[in-house]
Amino acid sequence: MVQFVAFGMLSRILQSFTVKPVNGTCYKVPVGTLAFCNWSKMQRTRREMLRAHTFPRAFTNKFVALEDLISSETEKLLVKLPSYALNQKSLILQTCANIFIGHFCSKIFSHHDPDFIKMVENFDEIFYEVNQGYAADFLPFLLPFHYKNFTKMNSHAHEIRSFIETHIIQKRYDKFQGKEPEDFVECLAKHVKECEEPKFDWNTALFALEDIIGGHSAVGNFFVKLLAYLVNEPEVQRKIQMEIDSVTEDGRSFRPVKLSDRSKCPYTEGAIFEAIRLISSPIVPRVANQDTTINGFKIKKDSLIFLNNYDLSMSEELWDNPDRFKPERFVVDNQFMKPEHFLPFGGGRRSCMGYKMVQFVAFGMLSRILQSFTVKPVNGTCYKVPVGSLALSKDTFVFKFEKRM
Repeated sequence: MVQFVAFGMLSRILQSFTVKPVNGTCYKVPVGTLAFCNWSKMQRTRREMLRAHTFPRAFTNKFVALEDLISSETEKLLVKLPSYALNQKSLILQTCANIFIGHFCSKIFSHHDPDFIKMVENFDEIFYEVNQGYAADFLPFLLPFHYKNFTKMNSHAHEIRSFIETHIIQKRYDKFQGKEPEDFVECLAKHVKECEEPKFDWNTALFALEDIIGGHSAVGNFFVKLLAYLVNEPEVQRKIQMEIDSVTEDGRSFRPVKLSDRSKCPYTEGAIFEAIRLISSPIVPRVANQDTTINGFKIKKDSLIFLNNYDLSMSEELWDNPDRFKPERFVVDNQFMKPEHFLPFGGGRRSCMGYKMVQFVAFGMLSRILQSFTVKPVNGTCYKVPVGSLALSKDTFVFKFEKRM
């Protein structure tokens, strides 16, 4: 095992470590997911198929459709949030799920649909389990002690697959006739039905679909943590609100803020990235795809290494007062600026395919919520955000949303 923080070498290093390790962690997730597969031709093809959907270019039809989707789902959230004294995380997760499913699958569900609610809960439980650190992740002989958890997660995965086939796919695969795909579901159907290279079956395609839909759990959990930071930072909230007001002022009133306003809101974007910095994964495992060296140390192909992501995010040499929540550290000359040493979504070939979705959804929801409300603490609630894990438990923070005058 090698631990390194030499961010000046990262570009070269990331090209030599494009494989994610296969170890005890794999018992927690379905085989074939994008997040845990190797750097094969199939993996590269699946990433390319996703790219147009996860990285929609500004002002294209896909971008405008995503902007409208985030706005419409956030408006529904605004109506419900103030009256939800408990389980606000569930409501936020359902909003994120509808944004993801609407964007990738052209389908929207009612927040009262019991099957939809169960699907969201299943994804969240799997996300929570995957983010727990167990010795079995690196000592596979301990796996039998986790058999009960494994059985439970497997059951959740089967229920998710059943929901997707019944409520999202339905007969879309059979009916697809080779036209220009309109969403990710049709991209997968076209690839499988037309036997495009590299060939993969519909079951593999469904794994890819489940993988990207499941990204809503990561975004929803992150967003709750973001609110937990902001509830302790009323001055940060005030600055975000002032920035949004300056962008959306329309005569004597204010229009709803939207995704395309993002470039004019560097401080709001900085607040999102400051939360990402504070909660990003402390270590990132990789496997060498070739013989290489790091700072003079010889690394053989297939060796496991760990990137010390915690140091890149929390080092006093790289950040001023790293323990403090300071969105302004990402704002230079009134422009959003991300330091090159900050790699919360990885880098190189294996960078996270969903990082733009995190930014888009978080900005769309946060800006509209703070345009309408100030987030206040609930008496008796501790808002200490846990670090080292991206996931929150089901019963977590609750907030009071006070209407702005």
